[in-house]
Amino acid sequence: MKEKLISRDMIQNLHPIFRGRFGNVLTNIVFSVGGLNKVNAIYDASKQYTGLEFVNDMLDKMGIIRKYENYEVLDQFKEGPFITVSNHPIGHIDGIIAISTVAGKRRDYKMMVNWMLSQIDTMDEHFIGVNPYAKGNKMKDLKSSLGGVKQCLEHLHDGHPLGLFPAGGVSTNHLTKTEDREWQPTVLKLIKKAKVPVIPMYIDGSNSWIYRTLGFISWKIRTVRLLHETTNKRGKTIYVRFGKPISVEEQAKFTDIKEFGEFLKAQTYAMKKKR
Repeated sequence: MKEKLISRDMIQNLHPIFRGRFGNVLTNIVFSVGGLNKVNAIYDASKQYTGLEFVNDMLDKMGIIRKYENYEVLDQFKEGPFITVSNHPIGHIDGIIAISTVAGKRRDYKMMVNWMLSQIDTMDEHFIGVNPYAKGNKMKDLKSSLGGVKQCLEHLHDGHPLGLFPAGGVSTNHLTKTEDREWQPTVLKLIKKAKVPVIPMYIDGSNSWIYRTLGFISWKIRTVRLLHETTNKRGKTIYVRFGKPISVEEQAKFTDIKEFGEFLKAQTYAMKKKR
């Protein structure tokens, strides 16, 4: 395990501006303003565990209550591969809650996650780290994308379940609602190629009004706030709802990827309940 989830060296290696006397001051500011100190404290409190035990201990110590609806649908898949597709309302905590939920039934469940979440070494048995949304204009990103997709398909081929956030980013703020952007073709093509049952999973949560307001200014400014949105969920209740599994035969009816994505997204958001 790491001494710290996010170390000073990690930040200082990002750019020369974080080095030297002024760099040390700037690094301290990043840790404080960016919420890194709080995230490290959460990690430190549970890092004696790994995998599902780490996830549940961390969520329990944060006082995050998980409540499930139609959870028994997973009992149909005690063996064999399947894919969960989920909305992405909060950020890093979505992936952690998804693992707590689905791996509670299937310990071999893994999620496709971004670089930041994959830094949690105590959870790496449930991760396939990848940047599946790269534009392809950088060879390194393209290689990461292709390698990660290959790992996902191999995981499914070997008979294991996989979790995906097809939006590839945290839900976007609109004037009257917060909702995922259009689900990304790269992930939808992966689902098509896998030819396994798909289970919609709706995570009923939201971020603070500060985070939502920043989203109207700039997504880059909003991203700076994202780690705070992990630590401020203490004592919250988050509902996870499962929909009817979508068979391979039903998926095959959609030949247009965009229509396929709209269908899967609609099946997921159909479980949203009015507050």
